[in-house]
Amino acid sequence: MTRIAVEARHSREQSVSDVALLERVAEGDVRALSELSARHSLSLRALAFGILRDAVEAEQIVQATFREIRYEAGRFDPAHFPVFGWLSELTRVGALQRSRVRAGLPATSA
Repeated sequence: MTRIAVEARHSREQSVSDVALLERVAEGDVRALSELSARHSLSLRALAFGILRDAVEAEQIVQATFREIRYEAGRFDPAHFPVFGWLSELTRVGALQRSRVRAGLPATSA
């Protein structure tokens, strides 16, 4: 593949919206999940790290978030959240739960 063809392909892939990617994930498209991960993992790791102050645990939380997304993508409603907002909320909740467990508290409050 020539450099121009690679750049054109990359440009087309970038033009796919996050909502469209989530719709494809809901249909079982793992490449769409990989694209979402490539777009947002760095920011989500930073969010988790800000809560946990541990890079390894932050990475684990982000991986768990994308595993959850794989199964929950069909429930996403773009009328309630932008995609990144939803990803951030899932990551934040996961990191807070991990933080609570580390502190010897229950993962969720009753």
